[in-house]
Amino acid sequence: MVDKLQVYKQALIHLQAASIVTLTDDVEARYVLDNAWTGVVEEAFSAGDWNAFKVSVALEESVTGTAALGWAYVFDYPDDYSRTVAVSNVPDFRSGFREYADEGGYLHSNTNPMFLRYISKANMTDVATWPTMFWRYVAVKLAFETVGKLTSSDALEAKLDKKLDKALRQAKSVDARNENNKVIGTGSWLRARQGGYGYGDGYGRGGTLVGGEISPGEGDV
Repeated sequence: MVDKLQVYKQALIHLQAASIVTLTDDVEARYVLDNAWTGVVEEAFSAGDWNAFKVSVALEESVTGTAALGWAYVFDYPDDYSRTVAVSNVPDFRSGFREYADEGGYLHSNTNPMFLRYISKANMTDVATWPTMFWRYVAVKLAFETVGKLTSSDALEAKLDKKLDKALRQAKSVDARNENNKVIGTGSWLRARQGGYGYGDGYGRGGTLVGGEISPGEGDV
């Protein structure tokens, strides 16, 4: 089970720096990593639609907010809200709903009830709950954010920049394997055969996303 110390140690490996023994070591590296930690984690949580941190809820109509001009209802975001993945007027999120606005820290709509799928920040401090590829991505990001302070090496910074992109793609790829089947739009070739119409509906006209990989539909290659 991973912990914050292990993430720090992995970051220091990427930095080609001496490791630490505890989270209270009186060394510069530990203090620099401490200072960067919160921002790095918040950005990492916002970098993807992570299934491990995704939550779906029925929104509560706000008792303190006022609906913005043009909207009838106003809703509070959950206390653990980090960022939106999807908003819908139905609980299965299949409606393609777009009639809402995010304004003034509230969600506004002409529909009630409303449903929100979002990234929760509840696990930001509970490193033990982080999936392997996610915490390894955080370690690379932590190293990239601190390389200038701890090494002043332009070559290492460039190397970590490439590692960071790869680590994020790997983390998203592994995370996507836990995604349920979802319908995606048809490709341009198939739309041309259909006269420019035909949105993926799961009945042979579009592809289906299965475990993060596209399974072609009829006419796709």
